[in-house]
Amino acid sequence: MDVIRRYRWLVIGGLAVLVVGAFLAFRPDKLFVDDAVDETLAEAFTTTQVTPVTTSTTMPASSTSPGASQPGDPSTTTSSTTTAPQGPTATATGMFSGIDHSATGTATVYEQGGTSVLRFEDDTDIQNGPDLYVWLLASDNYDGGAPDAHLDLGKIKGNVGGQNYELPGEYDPTVHRVVLVWCKRFAVPFAAAPLA
Repeated sequence: MDVIRRYRWLVIGGLAVLVVGAFLAFRPDKLFVDDAVDETLAEAFTTTQVTPVTTSTTMPASSTSPGASQPGDPSTTTSSTTTAPQGPTATATGMFSGIDHSATGTATVYEQGGTSVLRFEDDTDIQNGPDLYVWLLASDNYDGGAPDAHLDLGKIKGNVGGQNYELPGEYDPTVHRVVLVWCKRFAVPFAAAPLA
């Protein structure tokens, strides 16, 4: 009898470990819970600039008062200022549509001072899922599995709300014409926005 009880508890414990492992691997709860983001466009182009400020006080060589600056001994301080350059320009935009999942919203590429940013506008509402990534493609041909050529912008920040993704140097506005939200875990597309 004791052997049967021990065996039963081992089976129950093994099943519990399998269920928890499967849950953590596939995260079905992500399909029903929203991850909201609230980034602004201004945040995408805000930069911190470090500006050196040099002051120099020249005293006569005979002056030896304590704390006095000597000739050629400038005091250098550094100040940090945050600036938001004016006028990001929208260079491409497109509307999200779901691919076997629900999706609405707008994707826009903005450019300013040589920096390009992909923005999911505030109206973004894409069905959530596990392991979602933001990719840029040259075409909308992604039916046969993961597209070979794509720019990976990283994990999606959230499935609802405004969010910014800085575009890498390889980004070419004449080539990368489709935004794709891709589920790596199941190798399926969730949403796409053709850019025009």
